[in-house]
Amino acid sequence: MSPALADPAQDAQSVSDLPREERLGHRIVSEDETIILMIRPSAWFVVATSVNALPAAVAAGAVLALATIDDAIPWNTAGALLASLAILLARFLWQSVDWFLRLYILTDRRIVVRRGAIPEVCECSLSEIAGIGLPRRRIERFARTGSLAVMRGSSSRARSASRARQVGQTRREGPRVRVDHSLEWSVIRKSDETRRTILAAVSRFR
Repeated sequence: MSPALADPAQDAQSVSDLPREERLGHRIVSEDETIILMIRPSAWFVVATSVNALPAAVAAGAVLALATIDDAIPWNTAGALLASLAILLARFLWQSVDWFLRLYILTDRRIVVRRGAIPEVCECSLSEIAGIGLPRRRIERFARTGSLAVMRGSSSRARSASRARQVGQTRREGPRVRVDHSLEWSVIRKSDETRRTILAAVSRFR
């Protein structure tokens, strides 16, 4: 599903006005928030995340193939190959469920990510977003997609309090920033435009 990018000043819609197919977002976001952007990852997400299981599948197949040297083991090369394919198929099905349930939401207050075959909701206030990275993996360049890495730091209020405590101290440390992998917007289309939309929302919030 391609990103339905919205002009925050004109096209932002309230949660209560979402169409039926986006009721999932309605259950995640509170009534008093305004949704600026709601997208799902590209179908390439399934392929891009399933290939991570390839080394494990190859290793398992190689071990089982080597085990066939012992005649006492009731296994053959074809069985080893089938075992590798079963690992890849299981990973593909798991990631397919994850893709179907995954949802990325930007509101006027926060970023929300619903992810996982066993769904979990991760969120971050816009005040805590220190930046948005744009990693491009090789398979994503091939599929003309991209991912957004959310760099998370302390909130503006927390940084102000920290600076107040540090008055009179000779050594000062800058705010700690880390990439929060649970908030990554993985394998989306129009990733550059989506990144600009998120950064604009963060700028307005501050």
